[in-house]
Amino acid sequence: MQHTDSTPTLTQINVYPAKSVGGISLSNSWVEKQGLSFDRRFMIALSDGSMVTARKYPKMMKVKSCLVADGVMFTYPGMPALKLVYSEFKMQESPAQVWKDTFTAYTTTDCADDWFSQVLGLRVEFLFCGEQSNRVREKLGHNVSFADGYPVLIISQQSLDELNRRSPEFHSMDQFRTNLVVSGSEPFIEDSWKRIRIGEVEFEAVKPCERCILTTVDVEKGEFRTTKEPLNTLSRFRANERGGVFFGQNLVAKNEGLIQAGDVIEVLETKEKEFYQDTSSGNVGENEGVDDLQLVAAEEKALQLSVNGYLFEGNNQDTLLKQAENAGLSIMNSCRAGICGACMMTLESGKVDHFDAPAIQDEERSMGKILACCCVPKTNIEVID
Repeated sequence: MQHTDSTPTLTQINVYPAKSVGGISLSNSWVEKQGLSFDRRFMIALSDGSMVTARKYPKMMKVKSCLVADGVMFTYPGMPALKLVYSEFKMQESPAQVWKDTFTAYTTTDCADDWFSQVLGLRVEFLFCGEQSNRVREKLGHNVSFADGYPVLIISQQSLDELNRRSPEFHSMDQFRTNLVVSGSEPFIEDSWKRIRIGEVEFEAVKPCERCILTTVDVEKGEFRTTKEPLNTLSRFRANERGGVFFGQNLVAKNEGLIQAGDVIEVLETKEKEFYQDTSSGNVGENEGVDDLQLVAAEEKALQLSVNGYLFEGNNQDTLLKQAENAGLSIMNSCRAGICGACMMTLESGKVDHFDAPAIQDEERSMGKILACCCVPKTNIEVID
């Protein structure tokens, strides 16, 4: 394919060796169906195998990664570097869970468990998915690493430029955990791609990428931005009817092969772009959109909360999602800001104070639906998912 100035090309290849920690830019990469080599092959987990991510522990984003000949190294401010050597892994089978997917992963080393536990101030394990992940996603028909749902994410530089033009704050690609960055195109050209070829690999775009609170982490500080950017800005021109916010396209590889920075993007098949209504006021940079989730504080009192039949003691101060997690329960969630709707549940009994949120409609509220991330119990409650 002839390369012209207007031809999209691959300009960055990024892998993130461990879920929710810092990534590495590469000049080339081997692509497997489970994802790019070295991408999200490790995960920090609780003792029951459930994932630990920067959605709850944003300081994880300050952990940096480096590939070495016989393993991988991690660094964190104020701590000695951690070097993991593949041949030293214990490789004992261990349960793992990413969202609703449960599967078998493998233990690494006691030193890794201790190191990440010290970083987080929480006892955790550092798991390896194996040379080939045991996590098979039925909708894809093959295995996937510890990535949230899909193996590869692509975003164009011009899409990021358009976001930055509209946003009051500057944003970088590493906020979005992007694997493939392309340049030389109009903004959001990737929304129109159904099948593309990069180097030796054909990819299929299977789903727009819905964004969550993870994108609001300042990757240098390891803290959430109080402005909720870029979700605020994206919610004004990249949100669907239910309030989900989208940026980037999820890809699956149809074959294995090599890709390299500088490869031309060959578009094999296009599709109609998703429609997102632009509700911007025209004053680019104004900080409006997703409201800060705040309620007037009530006098604290103890409550009995029941989630899917599990009863525990709670309060009328914190969100249901936070209290359930503190009690050791897992509620499916993503944005933690009322945008994605992943934590929607049914209120069987009791009363809650509920923030206004784009992911839940008045009709749903009237049917007893609630968002666990956006409601605070007022009385004893019983909820089911």
